[in-house]
Amino acid sequence: MPPDAAAAAAAPIIDDDWTVVRRRGRRRGHAPPTASQHDAPPPLTLTPIPWFPSDSSLDPARVSRLVDRARASISRVAASRLYRGLLLPDSPLRRRLALLAPTRLSLIGVGSFESSPAARLQLALAALLRRDLLPESASADLFDPVLSAVECAAAVELGFSVPSLDDGCRRRVEDPTLFYMPHCEASLYDALLAANWDSPAQLRRVCVLGNSFQWYALQAEDNCLGPAAKAAHVLAAGRFAREERIGETGDLDEDWFACAFNETSWHFFEVDDDVDLAASIAGEEISPKALSIERL
Repeated sequence: MPPDAAAAAAAPIIDDDWTVVRRRGRRRGHAPPTASQHDAPPPLTLTPIPWFPSDSSLDPARVSRLVDRARASISRVAASRLYRGLLLPDSPLRRRLALLAPTRLSLIGVGSFESSPAARLQLALAALLRRDLLPESASADLFDPVLSAVECAAAVELGFSVPSLDDGCRRRVEDPTLFYMPHCEASLYDALLAANWDSPAQLRRVCVLGNSFQWYALQAEDNCLGPAAKAAHVLAAGRFAREERIGETGDLDEDWFACAFNETSWHFFEVDDDVDLAASIAGEEISPKALSIERL
């Protein structure tokens, strides 16, 4: 990439309705971070604030190498049993995506995909979902506050726009949108749902691919003072969310695949028009059994 082109690509693309997130840790194993962790996440921003890459230095050679590594990860995920399972014709996932007809994919909280092999696999999955399961005209966005200028430039070359605002994941969608939020904290999913909670029709425009909401319900039962118990919208969504787990254990037979995709589920919000969403978070306890779980 020429230096001028790399510099232009590194500049975050302004999009005022962006939802963005903060840094969060990653765990290996079979579950998302638990509610018993002692380090509480910092509060989310309430109003959009300007964002700039964590490292503004730009090396075109690094950009080129990172794009090549990302494309290698795309090929690796495309050839995996995990991804081939998502492409099965007439599967429940394909039918639900066809009904939703998302016109945008937002990859939120991907982390540093230059330094993390797991993050590159997650980026690869987002690129493939856009290519194979969304309409050709669908747009794609990518954000994590830890991104460097090199990663921003690489993301743009891979077809993702990058925001310049951090609004704490409080994004109200205008059109059906697929949010891929790999291993984010409960508060981030909760902020997204809260921004779209005003009507059933609005909530039905949202699809979330991320940590299993069933896990958060279990965590809330185990620790009533933990972060999951405070995610009222995530827990309330159990009344009408259709959760579909991606892959079986055998599909995650490589360590980095397990790190990238363990306990990841699709969430479709099949809520009837007569449901009072405001009342749904007014105090009833949510049972994990309220979530309908399927294996893809």
